[in-house]
Amino acid sequence: SDRVFSLSDFPSLKASLSYLDSASTSLTPKVVIDAMDVYYQNYRASTHRGMYASALQATKEFEAVRTKVAAFIDANESEVIFTSGSTASAQLIIATLEHNLDLREGDEILVTELDHHGTLVPIQQLAKREKMILKGVPVNDQFQIEESVFESFVTQKTKIASLIHGSNVTGTIVSVKNLVEILRSTNAFVIIDAAQTVGHIPLSFRDLNADALFFSGHKMCGPTGVGVLIFKEKWIQTFTPPYGGGGAVQSVSKEKTIFLENGKKFEAGTPPIAEVIGLGAAIDYLEKNNVGKIADHTKEIISYAQSILQKLPYIRTYAASDNVGVLSFTIPGIHPHDIAHVLGEEGVAVRAGFQCAELVARKVSENGIVRVSVYGYTTKEDIDTFSNALQKVAATFSL
Repeated sequence: SDRVFSLSDFPSLKASLSYLDSASTSLTPKVVIDAMDVYYQNYRASTHRGMYASALQATKEFEAVRTKVAAFIDANESEVIFTSGSTASAQLIIATLEHNLDLREGDEILVTELDHHGTLVPIQQLAKREKMILKGVPVNDQFQIEESVFESFVTQKTKIASLIHGSNVTGTIVSVKNLVEILRSTNAFVIIDAAQTVGHIPLSFRDLNADALFFSGHKMCGPTGVGVLIFKEKWIQTFTPPYGGGGAVQSVSKEKTIFLENGKKFEAGTPPIAEVIGLGAAIDYLEKNNVGKIADHTKEIISYAQSILQKLPYIRTYAASDNVGVLSFTIPGIHPHDIAHVLGEEGVAVRAGFQCAELVARKVSENGIVRVSVYGYTTKEDIDTFSNALQKVAATFSL
């Protein structure tokens, strides 16, 4: 079989299921579930608070993941902030910027047509509150952001820029490093949404040179309910957190609060302890299987799917050539939900709709699209099953 991951590692992956919805959420290997179970069964306690054995162990295991995350994406340990997911990370960045930056009426925020609602919606709301101008950079016919076009949108008034690293609709791997370079001629604060790329392609926070980057555990073999936000060291030092609470502070008096010096100052409250421990196990799993190898595998599977779909005259596909493992398609005249329903009855799991990225999804189709997304456990047999199920779709709708 042509998997990178072993089928037996994934308890929920039955042979009867062709799971082609990994961009929505990846499946969870047993090692991740086990790591969380061990915490709940053997050393269940809150972190950073107790002096007894299980609390000390919980803190040690939890903090070991911070070290692991930093090494995995090439950041400093003090820059790593645990959140409940990418959307929570995006909200936290935006609240922090509103709280700390001098944002004025007429200042500009830059987004792209590929952006996910997780960042786009809170940025839209920020622009409205602060009377800022929101500018959206369009994608070209190949679903790429062209550097010359992007540059024409950047001005000295650009205060915040949000870039998505991998599109969850077209699979585009955006050359964010080059776009960040263009933005460095301004004082813009640059955010990278790496939810679709961390654990899917090799990347380095340091190399990308952004001010902040975030991702979710559940899209990279980890559990739901955990995400990571990385703030560049200088911002960790200068920003005051928009939210306060226990665990984020050094000392509190009636007059003032002194926050911690590192990323923990953004982690008010009890963190998702088991989920962070699960994320650590997921990183170990991905490193063992080699992220570069996973990237090559998903590219191969997506181009195999593309070659099959191109033979079907009634199908239109939308996928970038430099691809993170995502392909979307439509059948003119048939609603994406109806297609997904028939495929589901045939044991093929896909996603239909706008994929929480309406700007690009509506650009290709008014009713949304059907999305196929793959990962290290997806095989060519899965794509063959999908291809056979499409014959059922064709028969059902007399194509």
